[in-house]
Amino acid sequence: MPSAMQMQSISGIITQVRVTSGDIPPPLVGASTTVIGDHVYVFGGCLVSSHKVTNYMYVLNIKTLVWTRHIPPPNSDEPPKPRYFHCASVHNNSIVIFGGIASSANSSQGLSVLDSVALFDTVEMIWRCPMIQPSLFSPLPRYAAIGVVNQNKLVIIGGQDAKDDYVNEINVFDLQSYEWIQSKQFEKQTGAYRSVAITAPPGTRLPVLLKNGLEEKGNDTRIPSPVGNLDESSHQTSLVRHYNQSFQASPEHCPIYVYSSYDFGHIKRELHLIPAPLSTIEDCSSFIHGSAKPPRLRFPTGYTLGHHLVLSGTLVTSETQSYSIWALDLDTLMWSRIETGAVFGSGSWNRGVLYPQQNKLMVFGHRNRNLLEDYNHRQVNFDHMAFVDLEAFGVYRLPKATCSTLAQEMGLTLLNEPAVSDYEILTRDNHRIPVNSAILRQRWPYFAELTCQDELAEGAVSVGMGTDLQSPKTILFPYSYPVVVALLQFIYTDNLLTAQQYQPHILSQLLLLADMYDLTRLRELVTHALHQMLNMSTAPLIFETAALSHQTSLQIRALKMMIAAKRIIQQQRQREQLPSPPITPQEQITQQQQQQQTPSESSSLQQQQPSTPSSPLPRQRAPSLINSMGLRRPFGSRKQSGA
Repeated sequence: MPSAMQMQSISGIITQVRVTSGDIPPPLVGASTTVIGDHVYVFGGCLVSSHKVTNYMYVLNIKTLVWTRHIPPPNSDEPPKPRYFHCASVHNNSIVIFGGIASSANSSQGLSVLDSVALFDTVEMIWRCPMIQPSLFSPLPRYAAIGVVNQNKLVIIGGQDAKDDYVNEINVFDLQSYEWIQSKQFEKQTGAYRSVAITAPPGTRLPVLLKNGLEEKGNDTRIPSPVGNLDESSHQTSLVRHYNQSFQASPEHCPIYVYSSYDFGHIKRELHLIPAPLSTIEDCSSFIHGSAKPPRLRFPTGYTLGHHLVLSGTLVTSETQSYSIWALDLDTLMWSRIETGAVFGSGSWNRGVLYPQQNKLMVFGHRNRNLLEDYNHRQVNFDHMAFVDLEAFGVYRLPKATCSTLAQEMGLTLLNEPAVSDYEILTRDNHRIPVNSAILRQRWPYFAELTCQDELAEGAVSVGMGTDLQSPKTILFPYSYPVVVALLQFIYTDNLLTAQQYQPHILSQLLLLADMYDLTRLRELVTHALHQMLNMSTAPLIFETAALSHQTSLQIRALKMMIAAKRIIQQQRQREQLPSPPITPQEQITQQQQQQQTPSESSSLQQQQPSTPSSPLPRQRAPSLINSMGLRRPFGSRKQSGA
């Protein structure tokens, strides 16, 4: 019971609800929600109150939680046609809008499907609607497609046409030349109702299991299959050939992951990987393993954060109506659930967007409305925001590489070269370390300030513990020799790369120094390293260090590990201390009789005892959910198979 209460209180820290203000967007259907920097951009959508289709742009300042409705300046192009169920993707500092449903007087149902492209520049806050020449690769008009930007190219996958049929096609748009450059078939029912597409960030490794599975079939010499032909015997080779010896994403080779889930009586999950926008598609569904897997989520959103795919969406069953968040480890291809406590168990939470700067998922909704009612009308509310701390679950943005391996090796060599040193650092245990003051000034602001003040004075400089008079250029640093060396190795290389640095007690001291001297880069590297080595034995040390250095997310994760370890120890002790039940008189007589039997008789009696086979419990069939649509057409047609 105490452990359950502790975990509930931790969930309250992980998920926090905030109220927005200002020009709050009204309840909308099919609006796009995009995050760039510290702002959320909501575009288009259909008003729930009047069924009017809009092209309004609302901007939320995440720092202040204040909404403003943006009015384009005079130098802006005309805003794109009002639409909803379009797709919006981020390209640098711009939002790329494609497709959607618009009002039309020429249609019998008053609606038409679009194929236009528009860009919104979030720096100048203006629209750009380029003229796009017709092409053989131009996409069919569609709505509810999923889009992703990769290598300066917009990749449009799936969607539905004017007849509500799925568009089994992938189209590629060049964002530099503003032309459609490729089109290929993809025989899968993919759309915003059931699918997400994400681009793996640079540095993301190909999943280990997938890499091993592909290498086992890497001797297949057949020609790689075209997009859409997912024959398992032939498509495995192409990815090995594409990546060759390197299985790490670079800025030029960032694979696209497409995840979909269907419900044909039982949930079917599919994961496809596109090594490049114009390359083949690899079916990776069979490589996903583990017992924990996400349920069928409606209108999911997907993002990559570190080595994880973050999936969130509406969970609606006969027993449960809530908002659910899951994370797929792209290294191991194992799912884990993000436990958010009771926050999403009440109210109406509708749309999740990633805030990567803070490693948080922001979920829009209204905590006083009914989720099932809003879901039936496809309504999204923007009055309240729930911030979910993903780093507390080990899902966070990884530190970026700042220099090459050769540069790091040169830095270590320079640190070990006394000939280029003009200062000495005296450690607490009286070790002298020669250093180059120019490097320390450039990469350690506190040292630069200290030596600048010292230029007007002669003698030794003391940092916190006194003065050493034996050398005019000696800094007394009140830490042990291993800690000071680890700090200097970071300053010279801008990385943590030595075995000496990767020790729990050394990393703990480095995190405290990073907090003390505001070394942001060191804080990111050390926090990442401590996340990686967090286990039951290191959890107490990491918890204490995180608390002292104000790393709340790391502290929460270490605390959860400590609670889990305590629970395991208590269970083991209970099993060990559990008293055996008292022996009845009949059992005493039986034991005496067994002791009087010969070994052969005892063996014979044991063989005569019947064994009771364990019968498996009957499997329960998941309840079916009939989708009722509040709007006239989108996602409510007979063609919505597998919903």
